[in-house]
Amino acid sequence: MRCLTLAGVLRDRGASVSFICREHDGHLCDRIEEQGFIVHRLRKGADPVFPSPAFDPYHAPWLGVSWEEDSEETRRIISTLDRKPDWLIVDHYALDERWERYLRPYVSRIFVIDDLADRVHDCDLLLDQNLVEGMETRYDEKIPSSCGKMLGPEYALLQPIYSELHDKIPPREGPIRRILIFFGGVDQNNLTGIALSAVMELNHPDIKVDVVISKKSPFYNTIRDQIVGRPGIVVHSNLPSLAPLIAKADLAIGASGTTCWERLCLGLPTIVITTAENQKAIAHGLKEQGLVKWLGNADTVTANMIRESISKLLSRRDIRDWSSQCSQRVDGLGVMRVFTALTISPDTALHVRRAKLSDEKILLSWANDPLNRKNSFTLDEISPDRHHQWFYDKLRDVENVFLYIVESEDKVPIGQVRFERKSEIWEIHYSLATEFRNRGVGRPLLKAGLCAFRKEHEGVIIFGRVKEENTTSCKVFESLNFSAKSDGGGVAYQRLL
Repeated sequence: MRCLTLAGVLRDRGASVSFICREHDGHLCDRIEEQGFIVHRLRKGADPVFPSPAFDPYHAPWLGVSWEEDSEETRRIISTLDRKPDWLIVDHYALDERWERYLRPYVSRIFVIDDLADRVHDCDLLLDQNLVEGMETRYDEKIPSSCGKMLGPEYALLQPIYSELHDKIPPREGPIRRILIFFGGVDQNNLTGIALSAVMELNHPDIKVDVVISKKSPFYNTIRDQIVGRPGIVVHSNLPSLAPLIAKADLAIGASGTTCWERLCLGLPTIVITTAENQKAIAHGLKEQGLVKWLGNADTVTANMIRESISKLLSRRDIRDWSSQCSQRVDGLGVMRVFTALTISPDTALHVRRAKLSDEKILLSWANDPLNRKNSFTLDEISPDRHHQWFYDKLRDVENVFLYIVESEDKVPIGQVRFERKSEIWEIHYSLATEFRNRGVGRPLLKAGLCAFRKEHEGVIIFGRVKEENTTSCKVFESLNFSAKSDGGGVAYQRLL
């Protein structure tokens, strides 16, 4: 579903997108085709696959065939396309660097979507939209050093309607008058029915309930029978988006998958029950930050536990704070950030603005990126407190510091360019977000910053200093007509603006 969301945005902006899917039980090939995309179908494997624990990913059996067979089938499909794909987007827990390396000659770049950080990848860009402990470092030994990383829920692949509604839906204030129950498209444990029983046992006929469950679910008819005579409970199926129901609800009961980010984006407090092993770390991380109420895993949670949890929430007085905290964590713009990372080029139109208070977090993440620290003349990681003071000092020094954020047309931040007055000259610094590296964007970024600065400071001398081994930045400065000279372990660049 997250790939379908991304594919829709890519197509709307002119890209040609097709899918390769294997016909496992419960596959969504028909749904993808209903959305107007070509689906290249791989047949379900005839025999069970017994992977080697020493070499294969934990989820290798999910592939249904060996990785060698799957990669060769995929290669044959790619070879029939009209042109070499710009990107191969890989979203499968059973695939690792071996599969990716085999297909690399047949595509321009590889983009991996992952949640687990449990295997090595050979990719150019990696997305993990989750919020778990050690997020910033858990891929360090699992991807190439040149790979761009998009980590955290700010990159969550949500439908565009979520960003549209994010600033329009007010925080919940209580009392709880409407509950949304949704446990994904499969719900093999019938958590939907268990949660529904818990709500019905509350004996609060004034609370309306929306239940979302697929008509293909083996429990669909059971759920329909369960609500007979309860006009305040409505069952929904095959919805194009959950957003309208999330916006109406005061409380949700659901699993810890992609829907977590949809609920957070629209500020909906949630009781979470995990349904798979890979959901536990996500639920734990959200619970630790006070963003969800995690009851436990499906095999340990009872209707009585759910009922008691709801009862406590009915009298909770800080619902507004909880709701506001949720919406502040996810803004719904993740799909546009990923779209920009996939499509950016030296010809992408860039816009420049002065930095503002809300840029503090992203500037700190850029500053502490391992490559930026390696290329800096001061290698130590910057603490949040130290960066906070530095950032505020720079913003308040409006005459001597010009800190620019460079963005795409969709207002996705690409990097920063900073000018600081040093006596009669201005010192320049710049950095590029990791997901936009190796795409020829460094020169346009720096040029955009120089053009913005020149509008107010034409005729001044600009000075920059770069480590000799940072050949990429050296080439960027030289391409913009800076003169160079050696400077004790670095290269000094200077030009008249």
